[in-house]
Amino acid sequence: MRDALNKGFSKDDIRTSLSPSDWTAIEIDTALKSWSYDETIGAVPQPQRSTSAWDAVFYALLFAAFGMVIGNTLILLLGLITLWIPEVGDSFSRSGLRSLRWSMAALIIFTPVFLWLHRKDERGSSANPASKYSSVRRWLTAIAIFAAAMTLLCDAIYLIYRFLDGDLTARFIAKSCAVALLSLVVIQYFYQGRQLQENISRLDSLFATWIPSGLATLVLALSFWTVGGPMQGQLERRDQLRISDINQLQKGITFCKATRKKDLPEELDPMSCARNPNLLTGYASQVIYKKLSAKQFQLCIEVEAPERLRTYNAELKGNLYCVTDKIR
Repeated sequence: MRDALNKGFSKDDIRTSLSPSDWTAIEIDTALKSWSYDETIGAVPQPQRSTSAWDAVFYALLFAAFGMVIGNTLILLLGLITLWIPEVGDSFSRSGLRSLRWSMAALIIFTPVFLWLHRKDERGSSANPASKYSSVRRWLTAIAIFAAAMTLLCDAIYLIYRFLDGDLTARFIAKSCAVALLSLVVIQYFYQGRQLQENISRLDSLFATWIPSGLATLVLALSFWTVGGPMQGQLERRDQLRISDINQLQKGITFCKATRKKDLPEELDPMSCARNPNLLTGYASQVIYKKLSAKQFQLCIEVEAPERLRTYNAELKGNLYCVTDKIR
């Protein structure tokens, strides 16, 4: 480039000479912008200031935001499939969906962050096409495509294994399809990012931007409909406090002075047997005591969201959550 400019060739002449030598239009434009010509001293190089550190930060944030969107979308989708497609002997409880609210919160934050970073990257690539050749970007892209491809292959292997083992169920097929779908979305997004600007159609660009975020928004909406929002969370939180209180009172009665080495009384205030009253909440006063036999008793409390409660050592009678125990 320097020698050609010093010999008097114009930039159009240089462009024409480079095109047959497998230089892409982006590379030619970048190289031509790196030099200017002065009539007095000849070819003058333009300053090439390194931005690799900032590029690393930006692309790390972009890829991390995309990963959070895809990862939490998958977590929510698998949780919803578990609920929607029950299996015989399934021990899954609806209360397990409470943990999905963390992924819901992550999507609320990272989906708009991803869209903003992606649009910023698109504008930067349009202004400086050479940015697509950043070494940081290319390495992160290669790692992401490799991880998604390996996930897709492992998903196929496990699907075939379950089929050969005679353990293929509708729920497992649905979860495998969800994993495959999101793996393909990742591959398509990063594969599109590797293409030259002139080779990207508008449809590909829209697919890369809106399919991941649209899928995340859809799954988030379904999660709100299934898991519930803040109001449902408040009901569940209050029920958890009630259960904590009833468990504390249950332990207290089994070691209470009023029941030690004697039969259970017909009537008993559970609060009088509390071993750690400071750990109780106001819901403890709502606990109802009932004598079942000389040594066996039952404590019950009314709850607001019984369908979300675990009942490993308890039973539900409508809205009543009851635990049964006996004194020594």
